[in-house]
Amino acid sequence: MKSLYLLLDALTIVFPFILSFDKKVAFYKSWKYLGYGFLFIGIPFIIWDIIFTANGIWGFNPTYLTGFNIGNLPIEEVLFFVVVPFSCTFIYACVKAYFPRLKLKGFNLIFYASLAIYALFLMATAWDAWYTLVASLLALATIPIIRKLKLKLEFLPLSFLIALVPFFIINGVLTGTGIDSPIVWYNDLENTGMRFATIPYEDVVYGWTLIAGNIVVFEWFSSRKARNKS
Repeated sequence: MKSLYLLLDALTIVFPFILSFDKKVAFYKSWKYLGYGFLFIGIPFIIWDIIFTANGIWGFNPTYLTGFNIGNLPIEEVLFFVVVPFSCTFIYACVKAYFPRLKLKGFNLIFYASLAIYALFLMATAWDAWYTLVASLLALATIPIIRKLKLKLEFLPLSFLIALVPFFIINGVLTGTGIDSPIVWYNDLENTGMRFATIPYEDVVYGWTLIAGNIVVFEWFSSRKARNKS
C-alpha cells in the first residue's frame, strides 16, 4: 500500500485537529505558536534525520511510500515532524485545560529521575551505537534545561506519558507491527537492538525530546504573548 505512511500521518492529526475547536481547550487559537516549534525543533530533527538516513542508521521502505521526497527523506517523514508535535501539544493543552488542579511535583520528580536512568541504561548498553548515543544524550540534556526554565511546565511529563499511547500505536505500525515489513527500518548495529515488540527502546527518548521540545517552545511563545498582553 503506497500511501500507508501518509495515511498514518493523516490519522495522527485528524482527531486532534477536529477537537481543537472544543470550547474548553480552544486549541485552534494557539495554532500560530506551533510554527515556532517546527522552526526551532522540527527543522533540527529533520537535519538529524537526513544525516542518519544518508549514513544508513535508518531508512524507509518504498513499498509504503508515495514516492515524493524532500532530499533523501520521503515527504511522509517530513510531515511526521508536523503532525506528531501538533497532536502531542494538543494533548498537553487538554491536560492543562481539564485538570488544572492536579498536583504533580512529586510525580514529575519521579518521572525525570526515571527518564535519566532509562537514558543512562541505554547508553551503558550500547555506548558505541550512534542512535542510542545521540537520542539518549539529547534526552538527558532536556532535563536540566526544562527544570531551569521559568515556564509552567508541570503538565509536561503527564502529557508525554498520555501521548505515548497513540505514539506507540503509530510507531508500532511504522516499525512493522501488523504489516509484512517495516515502513521505517533501523540498522541494529547503531542501537541497542532491544525493542518493545517492533519499536526500538531508543524511540522513547527520541520521542521525548521531539515532543517535549515542541511543547517547551509552544509554551514559551504562548506565555510570552500572554505576558505582553498583561
